[in-house]
Amino acid sequence: MLAHYRRRICSQYLSLLRQNYSTKPEQIPPPHPPAAGIAKLTNRRLIALHGQDAPGFLQGVVTNNIRPGETRGFYSAFLNAQGRVLADVFIYPSAQNPHYRSTLTLTPGSPQPDEPSYFIEVSSDTVDSLLAHIRRHKLRAKFSARILDPTDWSVYSVWNENQKWTPFRALEPGDKAYHDIGCVDVRAPGMGKRVVVAREGLDAIMDGGVEETTLEVQTLRRILHGVPEGPLEILPTIALPHESNIDYMSGIDFRKGCYVGQELTIRTHHTGIVRKRILPIQLYLSPSPLPQTLTYNPESKISIQVPEGGINISRVDGQGRSKGKFLRAVGNVGLALCRLESMTDTVLTGEIGGWSAGDEFKVLAGEGEVRVKAFVPKWHYRAPAVGKSVSM
Repeated sequence: MLAHYRRRICSQYLSLLRQNYSTKPEQIPPPHPPAAGIAKLTNRRLIALHGQDAPGFLQGVVTNNIRPGETRGFYSAFLNAQGRVLADVFIYPSAQNPHYRSTLTLTPGSPQPDEPSYFIEVSSDTVDSLLAHIRRHKLRAKFSARILDPTDWSVYSVWNENQKWTPFRALEPGDKAYHDIGCVDVRAPGMGKRVVVAREGLDAIMDGGVEETTLEVQTLRRILHGVPEGPLEILPTIALPHESNIDYMSGIDFRKGCYVGQELTIRTHHTGIVRKRILPIQLYLSPSPLPQTLTYNPESKISIQVPEGGINISRVDGQGRSKGKFLRAVGNVGLALCRLESMTDTVLTGEIGGWSAGDEFKVLAGEGEVRVKAFVPKWHYRAPAVGKSVSM
């Protein structure tokens, strides 16, 4: 009876594994991203904040600095009181945009067109919870907060590997881009720029030689750059901003005053050691050799459906505890939260860690296993620098 019960439990467990992890492709992997492209980010939504107290409110709840009078957007994050990430966001000043101002309904007591306003770009999966978080902390602050209709406003990612742009130059009213809503995506070199456009506004941002492509291609390009985004990769209320590379991606101003979650974030920055970070990884099957460079192969037959919360990464030889958490995959590449001294040659404490060049790591996939190799992006070795030219 006991043996029968054990067999039943094992068969149920393997069935669950097959539901979550599969080495059989369920969709065609996207092609290589073009050198110049534009993609509509259909997985992102916008929250509009408008009112005289909006800048002061945001200053107290996000990790980056709100600069009065600034018209360009920036990357940031909302944290909870324990310093865990609630949502990674882009914040765009919007009061300078004529189309947005024209959509305002002027009623007694409502925010006026000349008052500060911001668009907060966030994952569509967390837009409702972030709006609830904003309203919970609003108290008596004078501003309105609402989710914008995605048919009225859309977010695009635009890139061109043959151009460069300095992201921190202040814009003047006479500049061509002064009225635009968007910013250079400074999270990593080569990420391009984010642009928010109104309905039927795509023609205004299309440039010669730029290929319109899909969200899947843009996601692949982001993964190849090692940039995490959204709740599947930056787990809400679990992920720490340093482990999610938000510090490396210019999302934290360590000189600003108090904000929700600041205490742990500042203490980690000044005194702590960040032992785990989200890194790009490559998937491969035994007996293939250990990859030496991160290389996307659209012909790869590897496809893993990663359940919410990720999959544990372990050594192939089974030694030691979990070495990381596999978060996202597109074909044979993905992102994972990795223990740096275990999965890479990174040395954090001045002593050699447990990593050696021949170490291999795995995740369970159905009845077999898929091996993973982590890579530290070159931009991790360069601290963010204000005014630095960033390749689009």
